[in-house]
Amino acid sequence: MPLTTEQKEILASFQSDYTRTIEEQFAQILTERSDVRLFFINENRCFTDGKNITIDPAERELFTDKMALERTEKYMNLNNEVSSDPWLALKLQTRASNIHESLHILYSNFPFGFLNDKRASSEIRILVLSHLSNIIEDAFIEAAGCSLYDNLEQHLLWNRIALFYSKAEIPDTLEMKFEEAGIKIDAKAIHNSFKPDNDIPKIDDDAIKFAKLMAFLNFMTFLLLYPFFEAGSPPGPLLEYVDKSKSLFFEASKCGNAVKREEYVKNIFDIIEPLIPESTNINLPSSIMYLMEDLKSNYSNNSTFCSNTSIGKEVVITRRLFTDENDNPVLPESLRNRLKGDIENFLLEKGNTYILQGNKQVSYFYDFSNFDCSNLHRNIKLEVIKPKINRNFKRAYQNIISKYRLAINSYSSQISQFLKLDVEEKESKNTFGNGISSKYLGDTKKRFWYRKIINQGIPDIGFLFLIDGSASMEGERIGGIISAMVIIHEILQNNNILHSIVEHRAIYDEPKLIHNIIVDFHYKNDEKYNILSLDAKEGTREGFSLYWAEKHIKNNCSSEYKVIIMVSDGAPAHTCDDSLDYTPPVSIKDTAEAAKKIIKRGTSIIALALDSSDDDTCYRQLKMIYPHVVSCVDINKFTGQLLHIISGLFQRGIG
Repeated sequence: MPLTTEQKEILASFQSDYTRTIEEQFAQILTERSDVRLFFINENRCFTDGKNITIDPAERELFTDKMALERTEKYMNLNNEVSSDPWLALKLQTRASNIHESLHILYSNFPFGFLNDKRASSEIRILVLSHLSNIIEDAFIEAAGCSLYDNLEQHLLWNRIALFYSKAEIPDTLEMKFEEAGIKIDAKAIHNSFKPDNDIPKIDDDAIKFAKLMAFLNFMTFLLLYPFFEAGSPPGPLLEYVDKSKSLFFEASKCGNAVKREEYVKNIFDIIEPLIPESTNINLPSSIMYLMEDLKSNYSNNSTFCSNTSIGKEVVITRRLFTDENDNPVLPESLRNRLKGDIENFLLEKGNTYILQGNKQVSYFYDFSNFDCSNLHRNIKLEVIKPKINRNFKRAYQNIISKYRLAINSYSSQISQFLKLDVEEKESKNTFGNGISSKYLGDTKKRFWYRKIINQGIPDIGFLFLIDGSASMEGERIGGIISAMVIIHEILQNNNILHSIVEHRAIYDEPKLIHNIIVDFHYKNDEKYNILSLDAKEGTREGFSLYWAEKHIKNNCSSEYKVIIMVSDGAPAHTCDDSLDYTPPVSIKDTAEAAKKIIKRGTSIIALALDSSDDDTCYRQLKMIYPHVVSCVDINKFTGQLLHIISGLFQRGIG
């Protein structure tokens, strides 16, 4: 089916230079070659010539195939994030194709040596050699991907399963599959046509050969690349060819030497040579001719025929994709978790893509399974919104700047003085140093040491301001928060300090949270006008919101020390249904547990309690949640107190 207007717009948006550059840089890192280039096309194929990678993100229009995506999610035990987000489906397919082609650059020969062999004497024989080689090379590089790397297998797995289901309904038998493809010559007819004196009309000999050849290649493709699908026994006419060649296919797929794999290709070719038509001018049915043209389009511009020359690395293979070391079927839970983590990062990239492309509101979604929060939050959905920039607030923003210009200049100067102090920092990814960074232990160049250096400049601290957007903040409090955030943003911006401002709320009577990213860590200058859109309504579900805040600051803030500053006027409260109600004392206990875990994992949290002069309820409640709480009983002094906290962190460091 042709793409809809909306699907075309999503595809065009995805194929931006920003996305292409990210994928090209990924390919360069994986292949360890800075000369690798990556291109997007719309030709329903992906390939590499050993140096350049060409990808169609919409190959087979998989990103529009909701049923295939949902089946893949079910197989991988994932929620319906991908099937409900065409951009995300495009990203997953692109990353998987990128990994696949990058592994070819690392481990396959370019061009294939067998092209100069005597067997490659005609177009159809070259196509058969190429197809055999591609089946083996695809199986091999995917085995290399899961044997040698710990962060690629989940993408290779996703892609194989999605491509399998994109074939629509999988026939129960090979004969049915060929009938659905339009090939009316079934295996039984082929078999009977060889019997003497039979009454079935004779079929063109080359057509029979080609039908059997396609059936053989199809069967071996499924056997090697889709082991989770029960292919069953091959049709009778193919049995002898499968029996003679099956072990060679499996041995080749685990052979770490590219030259030896080519020898396997030649040996298999010799076994199936009787199936190869003699003439290229054979009178084949149109459906079979279509398949032949498909072979040409897939391989005539593929690595097989390129002029670039390189030798694939030799490696030891310990297992194949979908299987463990003993060839037993396996789908580790860790692969699902890794893919979920990658999906979260891709969603952040999506947000940045749309921001770079123009002033549009962007939303993406999380749920309970994306975090290690308690069952209190099951079935809760979190919508993260990057609002459209509202330049109507520009004049009001400038009025606040004019009103507080002296305070902004004074505090900017004060913090600037702190930034001139000597700061001890860690310099990572060195080949020697003071200690080892565990997260870089997998670096193939052994750059896992860090060194301590003394710099004069910005202490490595980043801030995420999490603003309570509940109804109780209405009026004087939200007005004071708006002014304070304008001042804070200007001061931190003047000193190039990473920060983000996020408003959070929970919607009463709905299992839903909303986070508005008012100013993001890597913001456009005009995002600051949205600070004046801070609002007060509904409730909060702070335990859940904290887990998201931890991920957001870790994924987007490169500072070594990360600080969440929680601004609130009371305990979290959100009612939805009896099983999901979130009110004190339950909400206090749950949020305290979340804060404890997050602080233990390395992100500091400081809470500011907005009380009144005659009531310290908020301070007492927050003190049961957070170890560091500052009381503010006068909203007019809030800005000064917040700046005092920030100045103290720069002056004394994180403690």
